[in-house]
Parts: sequence; C-alpha cells; structure tokens
Amino acid sequence: MTDQAAAGAARPQGSGYANYVILALFVVYTFNFIDRQIVAVMQEPIKAHFDLSDLQLGLLTGPAFALLYAVLGLPIAYLADRWNRVSIISIALAVWSAFTALFGLVNSYWMLFLMRVGVGIGEAGCSPPAHSLISDYVPPRKRAGAMSVYSLGIPIGSVLGILITAIVYRWIADYYAENGAPEFLAAIGADVAWRVTFLLIGIPGVLLAILVKLTVKEPVRGRFDGAAQDGSRASLGDVVRALSKKSSFWYLAFAAAIASLVGYGLFPWLLSYFIREAFIHDPTLSLQDALANAAIPYSFVIGGGGFVGTLAGGYLTDRFSGKWLGAYVAIPGAALLISLPIYFVSLSIPPTWIAFLLLGIASALGSMWYGPVWAVAQNLVKPSMRAMAPAVLLFIINVIGLGMGPPAVGALSDYLREAYGDAALRYAILTIAAMIIPAAGLFLLASRSIAKDWEAGE
Repeated sequence: MTDQAAAGAARPQGSGYANYVILALFVVYTFNFIDRQIVAVMQEPIKAHFDLSDLQLGLLTGPAFALLYAVLGLPIAYLADRWNRVSIISIALAVWSAFTALFGLVNSYWMLFLMRVGVGIGEAGCSPPAHSLISDYVPPRKRAGAMSVYSLGIPIGSVLGILITAIVYRWIADYYAENGAPEFLAAIGADVAWRVTFLLIGIPGVLLAILVKLTVKEPVRGRFDGAAQDGSRASLGDVVRALSKKSSFWYLAFAAAIASLVGYGLFPWLLSYFIREAFIHDPTLSLQDALANAAIPYSFVIGGGGFVGTLAGGYLTDRFSGKWLGAYVAIPGAALLISLPIYFVSLSIPPTWIAFLLLGIASALGSMWYGPVWAVAQNLVKPSMRAMAPAVLLFIINVIGLGMGPPAVGALSDYLREAYGDAALRYAILTIAAMIIPAAGLFLLASRSIAKDWEAGE
C-alpha cells in the first residue's frame, strides 16, 4: 500500500474479524510448512532415484531453500512497511506453491536445487508482512498468544505435510504399480510416485492465495500503538541502527538461530533415521511401506510436540510477562535446557513408542520459543519497523539455522559412516542436538536486558 493509500486502509471492526485474519494467516503458514516439509518427507525416494549422498540431501533441504529465502526477506519486509501486506502474502503463496509443483517435473539434481530456490523466494514473502499484520490486529500484551497461534502453522503444517505426503506417495505408487504411469511422467523418470506427490500438494496453494487476497483486509498501521499515520517508513539502516542499541534483540536473534539450527538439523533427518532403522530390522520392506510406517510416529514427534509446545510458550510468557518481561525469553531458554537430556535418551534406545513419546516431549520443549520470540521482535521496535525488524531476525535465523542445520547433519552422517556404519546418522543428530546449550544461554542473557529495550505502546 502506498503512502497516499494509507488513509484508505481498512479499520477492521471487532475481535471476530481479527480472529479470522489470524486464522487465515495461520492457514497460509500451514501451507508454508507443508510445502517446506515435503522434500524432507521425500528424502529417501529422492535419494534412491538420483543416487545422492546425505550431504547432497542436506544441501537440498537447507541451503537450496535458505539461499534466497533469507536474503529476500529483507527487501520484502522493506516493501511490506510501504505497500499492501495482504497482496505481498498472496503473491508469495502463489509463487512458492507453483515451484513446489514444478519440483516434480525436473530430472536432475541441480534442477531440483533450483526449484527449491524458487520455493524459498516465494516463502520469503510470508512471515514479515504476516507479523506486521498481526501487530495491527492485536494489542501489545496479547501478541505472544496471537503469534503463537500463527506459529502453530509450523507443527500443524509439518504434521499435515508428513502424513499427506506419505499417504499420497504410497497411494500413487500402488496405483501406478498396477496401472502404469502417464507417458509424459514416465518419460522423465522411472519412479514417478514422488513426482505426482509434489504436483498434487503444490497446486492447492495457488487457490488459497486468491481466497486470502479477496477476504483479508489491510489495516491501519500502528493502530494499537498510538502511532501517527504520517506515511513515514523506516529504512533498513534505520532499523539496524535502532536494533544496534538493543542488546536483548541480538541475544534473542542468535539464540533463536542456534535453536533453529537444532530444529532444522534434527527434524528433516529423524524421518530418515526411522526409515533406515526399519530397514535394519526388516530388509524386505519396500520404501513406500517403510516411509508410511515411519510417518505416523514422526508426525507425532513433530506435530504433536510442536503443537503443545508452541501454545504453551505463548500462554506461559503472556501470563508471566506482566510481572517480569524477561519471562518472554527465560521460559523458552529453560525449556530448551530441559529438552537436551530427553533428546539424548530418546535416540539412545530402540525406536519404540517410548522413544517416540520422549521425542515428542523434547519437541514440545524445543518449540516454546516460536511465539514469544516474534512477539518480542515486534515489541522492541516502533510500528514503522514492524516488518523490517522480524525480517532482520529471520535473516539471522535462516542463514544459521536453515542454511547450516540440514547439511551439517548430512555431512556429519557421511563423515561418521566409515566408523559407525548404520548408526552414523544417530550420532550426527545427537551432535547437533548439543547446540541447545549455547542457545539456552543466549535466551537467558536476553532476559536480563529486555525490559530496558521494550518499546511497545503501553
């Protein structure tokens, strides 16, 4: 939205419509993680089809996506502080959904890599404008809860991505085994089931983009913060200069980045770990059966644990921050520390229901930072910086977490294979999990300075 159009921005009426907007943004974020998760779920079929190493898989799920996802978040956020945020989100959703579908039509590793870059370009336009919109629909003291609802797109999108992908893949594989594949797909590869899975999951996002554009209104900026609507907008330099004076932001940013490195490093590889363990115990399993069998416990770990942890993080920090603002980051830091020994125990025993239950608890504890971190990022800056500040935070998180996490586990797994054989992936995952310690320490440091850096309208 241009400055001239600012005066014509909608003034949404009542909390009911605000709840609808938060729900709509949650659904968009759910699609974001469905499309992001599908490659992690299809790692083993893609690995078999293209004969890839674990490092190549890690590069595909990490840097290929993060390459432009992190970089473009900054100019898109700059645009979101000046233009219509709903339009940006709608265009972004259509772009990443289209590239997800196209992923199933290419026939070389580097073309797969480029399609993932395209998905990252689209998804870069989701969270900065969405965070800014939420802050104009929700008052400051309720933002952690609202951000947590939005952040539920991470666990719910992940679990739906896992289950839908596994179910569609198995159904398509069984169907084509009996009836044969269409000629245009058979011509670009023998195993077409994973290709059709990408096509079927990518296309609905384009339809959702149209619905969002038609039903979500652009609100007045800073409507809960007493901000003068003079049309002024902060530049990236203004935002960085403002944040440079706030030590809590930088502690928070690098804490979240390292916590994200652990999350992005572990979760794409846990499904591969379950599948490989299944083959160890039953070498006669088909890949489709092994993936389908592993998808249910894996979805419980990622989705169930993440759902509970994300809601709990928002609820607890909103409740206790009234007495101590440091609770916004101290509670996530403490939760991370508690999760570390649980990860180690769960991955040191056979993958039975006990191990899955422990991994679900660890996932819940490791997810409690999602909502509070984004709420703090909004409340540390003025309304004119509400898209740029989280974009700076996203840039740091994605370069370190998403860019380094998946390939770090893959490279470690390849390196340890000669010494540990089939157990190499387990030890690689546990090594990355230990990075929880510095992440928790930085969260606790941030709790000491957050009060003096707080700028939300009170």
